[in-house]
Amino acid sequence: MRILAFDTTNSNLSVALLENKKILSKTTTYESGKQSEILIPEIEKILQTSNIWYQDLNFIASTSGPGSFTGVRIGISTARTLKIATNLPLISLDSLEVLAFKYRQNSEEIFVAIDAKMDEFFVGSFVSKNGKLKQITQSQLVKFEDIINFLPKKNFFLCGSGKKIISEILLKNNLKFEINLEEDVIEADLVGLLAYEKICEDEQFEEFSEAIYLREPRISQRKNDEVK
Repeated sequence: MRILAFDTTNSNLSVALLENKKILSKTTTYESGKQSEILIPEIEKILQTSNIWYQDLNFIASTSGPGSFTGVRIGISTARTLKIATNLPLISLDSLEVLAFKYRQNSEEIFVAIDAKMDEFFVGSFVSKNGKLKQITQSQLVKFEDIINFLPKKNFFLCGSGKKIISEILLKNNLKFEINLEEDVIEADLVGLLAYEKICEDEQFEEFSEAIYLREPRISQRKNDEVK
């Protein structure tokens, strides 16, 4: 089973090609603002490197957010275009679930927080049993001052780009948690591996879902403020 996977939900761009659980090729590009220009070229570069083309693939997997409004839009529109052009099944994954999947062996309860800027976070809670993830709270946008109300009550694993800020809150409140100090970024190989697991577990998986934006783009907010 060959899966083309990619993520554009934040400032970086990550693309990977997998055959079952084996990562055939992977690339991550840190060029903010150029995702729409380089996504397709990066995809085709990876395919050519492995002597594989679209007709040789079985699935496309992408993240559907939450994350940067522009990044999510680029990823979703590209995924839809590829699906139409190739007639391949498309699996879209919650970016918070992808991050939790990375740490599914670390703790029974995982709290993911992506820094959404403007003192807000995209958050979600997951439980992991025998390496299998289950989402226990829907992905949502939470303000900095309210974050304490959304944190698990018992020891848990904290991850995501917002973990440093949230860890300071936890320490001030003497709450128990675990954390990995390495930077958390959503990488396409994780997207592909999670997609592969879902395909193998359930033949009736939801093939595609809408983008998870959780808030309006900043430009709309500024226009609304001007009207007021």
